[in-house]
Amino acid sequence: MEQDLARHPASDPPQEDKVPYRPRNVWKASVRREGDVIVKEYSGAPFIPRLFGRISLSWEEAALRKLEGMVGVPSFIRRPAPHAIQISAVRGRPLDKMRSGELSESCFKNLVSLLQDIHERGVAHGDLHQRNILVDQDRPAVIDFSTAYVKGRVPFLDGWILRNMILLDLERLYKVERKFFDRGDPPRMFFLYRMIKRFR
Repeated sequence: MEQDLARHPASDPPQEDKVPYRPRNVWKASVRREGDVIVKEYSGAPFIPRLFGRISLSWEEAALRKLEGMVGVPSFIRRPAPHAIQISAVRGRPLDKMRSGELSESCFKNLVSLLQDIHERGVAHGDLHQRNILVDQDRPAVIDFSTAYVKGRVPFLDGWILRNMILLDLERLYKVERKFFDRGDPPRMFFLYRMIKRFR
């Protein structure tokens, strides 16, 4: 979503009336770019997806507030409405559009470091697909925190949830390493994840 929009130069004129991403899936946000700002919203979705969208945007806001000032993630700007969020546009090319040999060792190390910094602030991304990892001039960025878990959200299960969400991030990072460098050791995933994988 944001990654396709992020390819446009920051000097692009505002596009308030243009909607580059209008999802066929009602559970996904509609996304547009207004100058240097990305607007994600669910205002046109049916009631249940709109309710879900409001929750996921709240998760994204909480994560971005926790990561405020960190280089390599979008900045939270504001919530203009309960079903909408404004965040800063991030430039870069999605990893899923890159081929083996196009990602440098230094950029991968910076990605590992960025993910460690995110986790150390008590945030797990939870959906670290390669489309949500951007590279701009060898600098990595992580976007789309709509499924992120922030430490403290569920007090009684907090540590367990955060650890397992971090494992999901590390498993996605392992897939990046396998794709671009043909190496790496997968993390030992939690029991439920292994069972789901076994029966898929």
